[in-house]
Amino acid sequence: ELPDKDSVLFSKKVRLTNMESLLVLPLICADEAIGSFAVAARRARAFGKDKREMLGVIANHVAVSLANAQMYGRMETMATTDGLTGLVNHRTFQERTLEMLARAERSQGRHALLLTDIDHFKKVNDTYGHAVGDIVLRGVAQVVRDCVRKVDLAARYGGEEFAIVLESTDRDGARLLAERIRAEVQKQIFQSAQGPFSCTLSLGIAVYPDDGKDKETLIAHADQALY
Repeated sequence: ELPDKDSVLFSKKVRLTNMESLLVLPLICADEAIGSFAVAARRARAFGKDKREMLGVIANHVAVSLANAQMYGRMETMATTDGLTGLVNHRTFQERTLEMLARAERSQGRHALLLTDIDHFKKVNDTYGHAVGDIVLRGVAQVVRDCVRKVDLAARYGGEEFAIVLESTDRDGARLLAERIRAEVQKQIFQSAQGPFSCTLSLGIAVYPDDGKDKETLIAHADQALY
């Protein structure tokens, strides 16, 4: 029973108004509390033993459902995300690029594809070691992530290559973004046992539908422009 009808529940923004009873049950799954289940009533002593037991069963079902949803979300993220960089992985990039090109075809709009390659990355690994090479990959991925919009698609294409699909973007817009990414990466200073160093990027651009109307043609065009 609540001594105060106007009580703070979880924070000052989440208050109870004109409530006489409150029951808070822990949401427990695999002996771990993952949240709480709160029920309030406008009359006093609203939650007798039978109701508490029934609500306890409901809380257990809620806890299991939440845990399953969280596990599914983690599995989906692992399946679609590159573990090192946090960007979309190659397979998901291929699938989502097809979806984006289909939208562009329906709207008769333009999409741009950027392929990027870290210059002389093998030399980075050979000189500074693969652990430092991984730091470089994560650093470049962070620049890419910071430069693109939420509607765009940024992926680790493979090895030291990254791919970006820009929604509703023409060649001039793609060139501006490519130059921004190139300049931001060049500013990065990476540390190693042999001292600090920097890296550069090469980038290639292809635009739908000017340079091709299917994914394979666009990738080949961007790859040719990259080199």
